[in-house]
Amino acid sequence: MILSMDDLVTIAAALGDPLRLKVLDLLAAGRCRPCCSPEHPDAPVWVCACDLAAELGGLGHSKLAYHLAQLRAAGLVREQRRGKWVYYAINQETLASFTRNLLLRWGLEAEVSGCCGPGGTAPRPEAAAGT
Repeated sequence: MILSMDDLVTIAAALGDPLRLKVLDLLAAGRCRPCCSPEHPDAPVWVCACDLAAELGGLGHSKLAYHLAQLRAAGLVREQRRGKWVYYAINQETLASFTRNLLLRWGLEAEVSGCCGPGGTAPRPEAAAGT
């Protein structure tokens, strides 16, 4: 999917905050420790907001809610409610689309796919000329 300029800016802004990157790191690690919330049977690796706050050194609810809202607005996290608990996970589709769009935007897709030769880069003109 091709993202609009506004979408790219929103996602880049969300990724530009160190605390939001830490939240994404915790979500990427998944639910790997005992948590204060019950396990979600439909999403066993999703992380509850209270567990995120605890992992972030007791971050206040309103501050965490603000950063999660920014990540949701950018489409970078998914949310599921189960009773009083709210669980979060990284939205892999948005992250993959953002990465693809950046690669396509700046002509780097050939380097990633390796279609231009060894190492994924086009031969340098001087190498082709035999110098």
